[in-house]
Amino acid sequence: MFKYFLVNKAGTPLDVQVGLADHQTLMVESHRVLDAHWKSSPITTATTTTIITSRPNESVMLTDLVVILSKKVAASTIVVRFNDGTNTAILFTFDSTVDSFFFSHAFQGGIRSWKNANFQIVTDQATTVTVFVGYVHISEDATKSYAVWNAER
Repeated sequence: MFKYFLVNKAGTPLDVQVGLADHQTLMVESHRVLDAHWKSSPITTATTTTIITSRPNESVMLTDLVVILSKKVAASTIVVRFNDGTNTAILFTFDSTVDSFFFSHAFQGGIRSWKNANFQIVTDQATTVTVFVGYVHISEDATKSYAVWNAER
């Protein structure tokens, strides 16, 4: 049991609730959960699809990614990338000539982009792919330029 309690700057106590073992538990949650957003997009043509557009001077952090290819296409490639109009970083390249597939991953550490980089899917053939992505916006103060981001990765 807590003999003390934590307060924020305004003096309001932080959230303490009775836990599973009938003890008081400080309730905390990550920004990945509190500030989470998601988008999905079905793609059926050869195109570049911007799924997440970063806010001006900010970046995004990917938390989850699901790619479902329901129809294989000869000589077809699906590219998952960040792009700001000048710089590009390819995260994954899927060869969809073999068979349909399902890819799912929760990025435990998150995958961050750089300032003004968007999350895109590039398909080079007409195909049937659906992409689902979970993400969090990163504030301007915590966002890195491409040069810094590229040097640290």
